[in-house]
Amino acid sequence: MELSAFAKMNTAARLRAAASRGALSHALILSGAGDRNAAAHYAAAALECTGTDKPCLTCAHCRKVLADIHPDVLTVRDDEHAELSVDVIRGVRTDAFIRPNEGACKVYIFPDCTRLNEKDQNVLLKTVEEGPPYAAFLFCAENASVLLPTIRSRCVEVKLPPAGTVGEDAPPDRRGPRRRARRLSAEAGNRQGDP
Repeated sequence: MELSAFAKMNTAARLRAAASRGALSHALILSGAGDRNAAAHYAAAALECTGTDKPCLTCAHCRKVLADIHPDVLTVRDDEHAELSVDVIRGVRTDAFIRPNEGACKVYIFPDCTRLNEKDQNVLLKTVEEGPPYAAFLFCAENASVLLPTIRSRCVEVKLPPAGTVGEDAPPDRRGPRRRARRLSAEAGNRQGDP
């Protein structure tokens, strides 16, 4: 799923509402079978956005996040090892205390939390818990249980339904509940008799 498609989902609307109120958590677990990468970049754009409707997806910061070139949005990777090395995690911990270059905060995206072992998570815990106010952590995991309970307790979990799921995370239908019910019924192959 592309970011533009994700932006139309109810999950994106909830992230957008939290960001607009200034209530988007500094630590999110993006879990489930949905497009966790798109959700992470959308949340990162919301954290960096300078527009009024966060994320606007048009300001300079949003465009840089979308192009994956924002200097303050970092994807934590270690292509040389099966698991993230503790040195990489220590580097994140150190970097988190350096002020952002141009954005409002430093955002660290962990695209595959199965690569975080117990030692990595324990090294990261104190920074997630008591890090600087400008540091944010986005953990992507199909199942949040791959993260230690101590990390999970300091994060807000955002569950993403599978891509193409109709219902809970279908794009919002602003035409009213009857039309939405007819649309959902039609998509399910049923026909509702009421026009």
